[in-house]
Amino acid sequence: MMNRKHPSGVFMMEMIAVVFFFIVCAAICIKTFVKADFMSRGAAELNQGVLIAQSVAEVWKGEGTAGLEKRFQAKEQELGTDSYAMGLDRAGNPCEKEMAVYEVRVENTGTGQADVVVSRNGKGIYSLTVKKHETQHGRR
Repeated sequence: MMNRKHPSGVFMMEMIAVVFFFIVCAAICIKTFVKADFMSRGAAELNQGVLIAQSVAEVWKGEGTAGLEKRFQAKEQELGTDSYAMGLDRAGNPCEKEMAVYEVRVENTGTGQADVVVSRNGKGIYSLTVKKHETQHGRR
C-alpha cells in the first residue's frame, strides 16, 4: 500500500480560522450598526426636544402663559406658582398627559424670563432659558 499524506487536516484548520475571522468581523459590524442606530435615535430625540422648546418659548414670548394654556393645553402645576406643565405627543402636538411622549415644563424665573425644560420618561432632553425684551414704548 502506498503511504499517502492527506493535507485535509491543514485545510480544515484553515477553514476554521477563516470562519472564525468572519464571525469576529460580523460581530464588530453588528456592534457598530447598533451603536450608530442608538446615536441616531438620540440625535432625533434631541432635535425634537429642541423644536418643542423653541415652539413653546416663542408662544410664551408672544402670548405669555395665556398662550401656553390656549395652544398647548398647559396647566399650572400648583395654584399660585408660576410654573406650567404640558404633555406633547411624538410629533410635538398637545395631548393628554397619559398619552404624552414628551413632558414640557415652563417656569417663570423672574421678570420677563422663563426656563423651558423638555423631558421624556423623566429624563431631561433639552432646556432653554427665554427672555422677553421690552421696547422703549413698552411693547414687545
